[in-house]
Amino acid sequence: MSARDRELATTADGEESQLTYQKITESPLKRWLLLDGHRLAIAGILSLGLYAAVVALYAVDLFPVTDADAVVTLFGSLVGGTLPFITIVLAINQLVLSQELGWTPDLRDRFEGMTDFQRDVEELTASGVSPASPAAFLNVIVTATVDRARRLPDALAADADADKRDELERFIVALESDGRAVSDALEDAEFGTFEALSAVLGHHQGNYYHAARTFRDDWGAAFDETEPLEELIELLGYLAIARQTFKTLYVQHELAVLSRMLLYVGFPTLVGGGLLLVSYARIVAAISSTWLLLAIAAGGVVLVFLPFMVLLSYALRIATIAARTADFGPFVPRSSS
Repeated sequence: MSARDRELATTADGEESQLTYQKITESPLKRWLLLDGHRLAIAGILSLGLYAAVVALYAVDLFPVTDADAVVTLFGSLVGGTLPFITIVLAINQLVLSQELGWTPDLRDRFEGMTDFQRDVEELTASGVSPASPAAFLNVIVTATVDRARRLPDALAADADADKRDELERFIVALESDGRAVSDALEDAEFGTFEALSAVLGHHQGNYYHAARTFRDDWGAAFDETEPLEELIELLGYLAIARQTFKTLYVQHELAVLSRMLLYVGFPTLVGGGLLLVSYARIVAAISSTWLLLAIAAGGVVLVFLPFMVLLSYALRIATIAARTADFGPFVPRSSS
């Protein structure tokens, strides 16, 4: 964290606050589990963990697989617990559709708002017609932001003191580093995937926006030309808006995928759980191997829990994304987790 970032992240009592973003140096395992890992792979790992837990319960005589009444009662409770997932799927679909559907006046206002924003960016970046790809459009803003930051040293007055020049240089280096990481990630990313959204996670633009405004207000006399700084502040605002738009579109896409996956796994869960419910007593009577009964019973528990595992794996990423992009606009909140 640069000197300017440390100054801006310091509370009134002098203690350094922790921002919601986390650098790439965080635990790779934690990042893979919360963000980068394929959600179905995460659900599979959680299911294997549940299977191992059921086996462990059997090993300590807490899961009597030969007691048909006890196991059937357990299956009945679990199958009944999966029925509310129908309501969850409907609620998710309603949430997604509420953002997509609308009457002509509302849709027109949304379209005009998007095109007005697009024209503002094109005018400020002098990029002509901006790319149609959302990822490429975001990259235009990022590139222009870095370009304006690089012009700041030349805009300083000749008699500006060395401390100001050093602090400005640290600010530029930090912004360039973030800009390079975002541009590289966006270059080959497909919009609507997590890889595209990941490009803008962990880059706390609120800090840069606040620092740039501080330069303008506190160092006004130190600049011969303030236009690059004014444009940088405006571009950072546009970048914040574009990033939140990026996140909103991705989360809508992720929720739609989640509802579809819950339907895919929900039907086999109900059918398989129901069949085990009515046939487990006969299975116990027909099979003498306790370990085979354990495999069937543990597999049934995992099958019935599968919708929960899918929901948990997707909810982990959506909640993490919401937490790590909470710094919308000029504000830089403290970490809540």
